[in-house]
Amino acid sequence: MRLRVAWIAWMAAGVAGVLAAAAGASGAQQDGARSAAATDAGEERPLDAEPFPAEPSKQPTAAEWKAAPRVRLSRTGPAAAGCRAYRTREWLRIRCPELTVSAIALLGGKTEGVAFWIDPPRGGSELPRGGEVMFPIRRGDRRVIQILTFGPGYDGPFTLLPAIVVQEQWLDDEPAPTVTAS
Repeated sequence: MRLRVAWIAWMAAGVAGVLAAAAGASGAQQDGARSAAATDAGEERPLDAEPFPAEPSKQPTAAEWKAAPRVRLSRTGPAAAGCRAYRTREWLRIRCPELTVSAIALLGGKTEGVAFWIDPPRGGSELPRGGEVMFPIRRGDRRVIQILTFGPGYDGPFTLLPAIVVQEQWLDDEPAPTVTAS
């Protein structure tokens, strides 16, 4: 019993750390999250509807994300049905506003420009609900990102469980990138 109480206290401290980090996100990041939600009403366009720039560009500003069109990924599984993708220039942002997010991790691939956010709890909940990942898509890129949630498991009700895996690749001989979320 003491071990279980110690484990729960350890997990609560970890969740508190995640929440503190999320609460410390800059105003621009929070504004960007709200703006992405505001553009959810728009129609989805194909990911490659606009040509990708040949030269790398800087990370988009909150204003650019606010105007970014919603795009359709190459494939989306049922676990990612509530997620939305937005693209500006070569930058992609995948936002999952209703998923209880416990962690986000880059499992492999290029780290350049990759950023994650976990929203702070809302509505009286103690768990973070919502998160997003942003990264550039450039020819030759490959990366795998995993979004985790909480759920019942061998470690109790707050076991970290895989929820969504995002895979991005753009092989040199392909005309467009492939991005999946499942």
